Amino acid sequence: MWFKNLRLYRFTDQFAITEASLNDQLAAHPFTGLTAMQESSFGWVNPFADSGMLCETVGHRLFITAQMQEKLLPASVLNEHLAEKLDQLEEADGRRPGRKEKENLKEQIRAELLPRAFHKTRRISAWIDLEQQWLAINTASEKMADEFTSRLREVIGTLPVIPMGKAASGADVLTQWYQVPETRPEGTDLLADMELVLAQDPTVKARYRNLDLEAPEIQHSLESGMRIKQIAINMNDQCQAMIDESFTLKRLKFGDTLLEQAGDSDDPRTDALLMSDTLSQWLKQLLPQVTETGV
Repeated sequence: MWFKNLRLYRFTDQFAITEASLNDQLAAHPFTGLTAMQESSFGWVNPFADSGMLCETVGHRLFITAQMQEKLLPASVLNEHLAEKLDQLEEADGRRPGRKEKENLKEQIRAELLPRAFHKTRRISAWIDLEQQWLAINTASEKMADEFTSRLREVIGTLPVIPMGKAASGADVLTQWYQVPETRPEGTDLLADMELVLAQDPTVKARYRNLDLEAPEIQHSLESGMRIKQIAINMNDQCQAMIDESFTLKRLKFGDTLLEQAGDSDDPRTDALLMSDTLSQWLKQLLPQVTETGV
């Protein structure tokens, strides 16, 4: 299990839950496939395929996985069928249906198309670190992360979390990393891939790739009032990623040495342990910079 992205949430109140308790709670909300008339389905599945448990502890972290399915019924397809039906009715009756009748027709057509629609399946994994008091989710999408936390909150009954860095200005922190290297988390190197935005007008952007970090173009952009919105980083020569102003890690790429170490074992829990250990070591250094005192 190697995360491709990571969004981190911090618990705002001391949170404790056992593997057995969470497993039982998730088991009450298992994933079930879509029925013919369902548009979407959400539930919990085994984080590791060789186990029947819905929650497993690996290196003091609780790993869980959600699965969701969604019918693919684009609005353009629905509207095309509706237009054809309206044309047929107008030709047969000599009148154009009114708004209410159109809405009823649209729902009838949706009901006819849903059983034949293709569906998309997605899985989202996460770990809960009760020692560090945080929740790490394998997604770059704020919408998907919100869906995940909302559903987990329904299962547990409470989930007092806020996004990491909620109290910090991400663009200011990333810009400071560039201008004052000593402020970066230890072992963090910046790479030549970044996007900047103008503080006064975020629609004004600049993107630099494969350009020397000391290039005058970058210096000029910063002097003109731009701030770094996202930038590529190297974490202790073990992992590379893009980090953005929300402190979301995207396009995680783990180093060959780490992957070779994991390759010595066929147990997916080894991957999960190496991956979460590597990211946690770096996140521990990041959190003090983006956490408001007392929160």
